[in-house]
Amino acid sequence: MAVGLSARTKRKVIPFEQNGQFYYRKAKKYIESNNYIDALSFYRKAVEKEPENLEYRLDLAQVFTEMGYYEESNQILLYILQKDENNADCYFCLGCNFLGLQEYERAKECFEKYLQQDPDGIYAEDAQDLLDILQSHEMYFDNDLEVMLNSDRERLYKLANKGKNFLDMGDYKRAIRCLENVIKKDPSLIFARNNLALAYFCEGRLDDAIDVSQGVLKEQPQNVHANCNIAIFYREKGLEEESEKHLQAVLGIETNDPEEIHKIAVTLCELKRHKEANRLLKRLLQYKPYDIKILHYIAVSYFNLQKFKEALKYWSKIEKIAPNNTISSFYKRLTHAIMSGEREFSEISYHFQVPYEEVIYRIKKINDLLRLPHKDLKKRWSSSDELLALLKWGLELNDLSIKRAILGVIASFKDGKAESFLREFILRKSVDDELKREAVMLLKQMGAPEPYIAYLDDNIVQIRIDVVVHNTPTDLPQVFHDVINIAIETMKGRYKDGFEAQVREIWNNFISAMLPYGLPRIRKPEAWAAALELYYCLMSGLVVDKTELARLYRASYSTISNACRRISLVLPGSERNQVTPYLQ
Repeated sequence: MAVGLSARTKRKVIPFEQNGQFYYRKAKKYIESNNYIDALSFYRKAVEKEPENLEYRLDLAQVFTEMGYYEESNQILLYILQKDENNADCYFCLGCNFLGLQEYERAKECFEKYLQQDPDGIYAEDAQDLLDILQSHEMYFDNDLEVMLNSDRERLYKLANKGKNFLDMGDYKRAIRCLENVIKKDPSLIFARNNLALAYFCEGRLDDAIDVSQGVLKEQPQNVHANCNIAIFYREKGLEEESEKHLQAVLGIETNDPEEIHKIAVTLCELKRHKEANRLLKRLLQYKPYDIKILHYIAVSYFNLQKFKEALKYWSKIEKIAPNNTISSFYKRLTHAIMSGEREFSEISYHFQVPYEEVIYRIKKINDLLRLPHKDLKKRWSSSDELLALLKWGLELNDLSIKRAILGVIASFKDGKAESFLREFILRKSVDDELKREAVMLLKQMGAPEPYIAYLDDNIVQIRIDVVVHNTPTDLPQVFHDVINIAIETMKGRYKDGFEAQVREIWNNFISAMLPYGLPRIRKPEAWAAALELYYCLMSGLVVDKTELARLYRASYSTISNACRRISLVLPGSERNQVTPYLQ
């Protein structure tokens, strides 16, 4: 009887969906106990339930700031300001983030803006104190470098930082060009020389890397970065004794500098000194408790020491901080498979990326997905975040063609989710400016309302695009008429009515934009005709079968892709972009 009653009672329990306020209150409780990771999860849930609630978003931004995720916080704050430009608190929070990013002039602008808008606000005293520090130049002497007092030196620092960004993005050739230029003008910039040594090493120029590090160590024998670098370089060259000597030199240095501790810890990881790396990484975590790369390194050190439960704990933390990352989830599955005996144990790399075989598998998976009919792909996009997570992962690869394809596909969905993604993408500091400009054009083409707020040329700017209508060019060489005729004839019967006018307009706009600079030399009109069809498809959100396109026009897909690239780069020139500073 009791069992039957219990069963009937269970059947009567009606699940109900909680509103944003429920999750917001939960997040607040976690904040009170300084549990930022769980607070972050619940603030995200509150925003998901009530996306237009700007208070929830502001609190979410503040949690990101507390965790040291300044760029993520800025993205949210700039979104709020587009909705409510009089939200003074946003300017104070932006100022704090720019301090964290060491962009002191921009921090100053934000604190001034806050005080203009809300002179008696709750942050007014803090804002004034921070302004006083900034205006007295106390923060410009970080590491005794009087950068702000010398404009030439400031430019060199910007170029050196640009080289470091290229190094972090995996663009080693451009990193080398930037850093060589800096060092040629000022060899006293030791940090630039250390980064150049790393760039040489990553480019396979091992002897050049060693020469640069040896030069630094002659001047500064105790330099932590140079000793760490050369320890790795000598190990790569097979000089074990020399490598160990430099490693012991840095291990004997007493330092409380988080950057130096980070460098030593990563060097220990590279040299597979798992126990020592683990100990130092946990010390580093006291300075950067929410840094997902450090959490990943600790997890890997535990994994390589075969302490799997500890490793899983740290990968689970990463999943809470960055729920759409697919790297920690991969290693969690791998760890469970080893613990259950399905896979054999072998050490893994510390690099925050999946193994090479998995990279190849995922690239193939992305290519297969992009070949799906657009209707099927959009259904996957709308039904879950699995596709978004995979595409986000693809955008971290050092392959421009894959990145462009992914951005084009995301834009083709033309929904709020795609628009939000692209708006966040153009605010990332770590993304190449050229790629961000292309994302801006995709936002325009999908009809997203202006202005677009972007991080371009080391500035936060707002962009408005006014389309200029071109007159149809006349008296063109016959080959240019051949291109449009071949394209329209080949496309007939495969596209809906109205495609012909659009394709002609694209071609006319391209030619008009090129006329002042000289028309391109067209050796194979079929390839350009195919490029025209490809561009039309990309702009219309249509999925393209690359193999079929190449077959139809009897041209290699790489040639077609290059021609399409030229069209896509030139057409933004047929529009007048109004780019203005956003925060001033």
